[in-house]
Amino acid sequence: MSLHKPKHNYTLAFTAALLSAALLTGCGPKEKITPTQQQPQDAPTAAALSDKAPATPTLNMKVDVSGTSATITFQTANFKLAPEHYSSMHIPGEGHIHLFVDGSVTRIGVKENTYVLNNLTKGKHSLEATLHTNNHQPYNVKDNVEFQIN
Repeated sequence: MSLHKPKHNYTLAFTAALLSAALLTGCGPKEKITPTQQQPQDAPTAAALSDKAPATPTLNMKVDVSGTSATITFQTANFKLAPEHYSSMHIPGEGHIHLFVDGSVTRIGVKENTYVLNNLTKGKHSLEATLHTNNHQPYNVKDNVEFQIN
């Protein structure tokens, strides 16, 4: 009986050594990157920056009374009244106003910067205005005003 080792063990060892050397060497020349060229992992990309929500909108009402009419002027910031998109899909930062008069649950959809209430009764009146998306979801921004008809 011969104690001679088969040739394939040497071939197997040589192949394993060659494979290990290739793995340790990598897949080609290494590229040098300076710290200023390297972007941190959490740095926002241009696409991510463009998807950020717009600044919180604001709403202020001013009321001018003349006889039994009240002209309401709506001032907004970070918000665009968009009558052309009323009741359509949501576009961040635009929409319309829901106006409630004297605590009524009936809303008036306001799509312009001014709105006139006519034939008001004498006495104290209150207004509440809220900002809404094109598809009527609230922005959770509101303003309240009280005024007098003499």
